[in-house]
Amino acid sequence: MNMVQAMAPMGKRRGLIMISLPELNELLVAHNCLHAISIQLNVDGMAYDLSLSISASEKVGADVVSIRFIDISQFTSRDFGGGLTQLMHMNVSKLDSGFDRMRYQLSDLEDKKLSFYFSSFSLD
Repeated sequence: MNMVQAMAPMGKRRGLIMISLPELNELLVAHNCLHAISIQLNVDGMAYDLSLSISASEKVGADVVSIRFIDISQFTSRDFGGGLTQLMHMNVSKLDSGFDRMRYQLSDLEDKKLSFYFSSFSLD
């Protein structure tokens, strides 16, 4: 059983699940079909959180993984809609910028459809 198969049952439980950065990147590459994206104001920290729901297949009934990116900034998106949106080769890299609040950057390396900075993440 690989990491993605092991994560599938955990995605159905309530609460936050913490995974490592390499595990997150493996999950993002394996799940490239966008189901939902939403941005909400986090009232506790006066910052925005982004929720991303993705699956490995566009088929109805496919397991959907939901990832929450906390305290996002510099959000950019392009070319969404007009049919199924696939986010090919998403990657999260750790920043060494000295700006402690923004610790990571997510980017779609192939089509540059999505990019943002964030401070932490979890599976929902």
